[in-house]
Amino acid sequence: MRPFICNYYLTYRCNARCSFCGIWKTNDVPISDEASPDVVCRNLGDIRRLGVRIVDFTGGEPLLYQGIGRVLRYARRLGFLTTLTTNGIRYTECAAEIADCISVLQFSLDAAESGGHDAVKGVPSFDRVMEAIDLARLLGENPTFIHTVTDDNLSRVPDVIALARRMRVPLFLNPCFPYFGNRGLSPESARQLGSMARGPGISIDRGFLAFLIDGGNSRENPDCLAVTSTLVISSDDCLILPCFHRGITKIPIRGRLFALRNSPLIREEMAKEGRYPFCEGCAVNCYIRASLFRKPGRYFIPTIISAAKYIFEFYRVK
Repeated sequence: MRPFICNYYLTYRCNARCSFCGIWKTNDVPISDEASPDVVCRNLGDIRRLGVRIVDFTGGEPLLYQGIGRVLRYARRLGFLTTLTTNGIRYTECAAEIADCISVLQFSLDAAESGGHDAVKGVPSFDRVMEAIDLARLLGENPTFIHTVTDDNLSRVPDVIALARRMRVPLFLNPCFPYFGNRGLSPESARQLGSMARGPGISIDRGFLAFLIDGGNSRENPDCLAVTSTLVISSDDCLILPCFHRGITKIPIRGRLFALRNSPLIREEMAKEGRYPFCEGCAVNCYIRASLFRKPGRYFIPTIISAAKYIFEFYRVK
């Protein structure tokens, strides 16, 4: 089975200090060790040969990566659907460089007003996000919001929905998963969130939401296809297995991505995906959502319908 998506970590550096994320605390790959644009573009060629259709450029804050414009332009030239999520802080500085290079441009929004948003981000950034939305539209982009929902900010979701609708910006509600020391979204909060996420302009993955409410992955009958469905590449040019958040194996790529993906080691990892001790109860949406697209079951249809709703909302305001 061909991989569905590549999560490409261009950098682990970040200019925000989000309370629900800990990547900015690790900073274990300095800028001097980040893969060059030449290396990234070479890997993108192999990713295309492997059959991947979607590349999610992530971080850290991906707009801090030097050479971001070149990488994005090459990805589009290869025919990828590209996604990028940014905190918006640096967007106005590089907007012209990356214009028309991103299929889905998501801006992280953590509250409907500056006080709440900036408190979560750890830096003043709400006004920068609002400026970024205006500039993105001016450049012909179709910007979207992504709002990470926790037990602590659940009560603010209606205000975020109202703001997105006033601005006519599609909003994706993203349940927080338990990692970086946070609790993740509880099943009860997930049920409430499902009730809130209705109507025009609002999207959520209802298949994943049901999966979360049901307790996450089961090692005995795993839904996770993290290795099969997803390629994970680190900022220092390594293949991460079985996934970024539980990366127990890190293999330097060095131009061998196509061969590595088809190696016996990957086949062994595929046989173990979702079955490690740490996989029990896992609900890391970066991998589960891609898995649910590929595995027929009770979550498959709601996930497909949710994806169709997201696409409809995305183009409805275009």
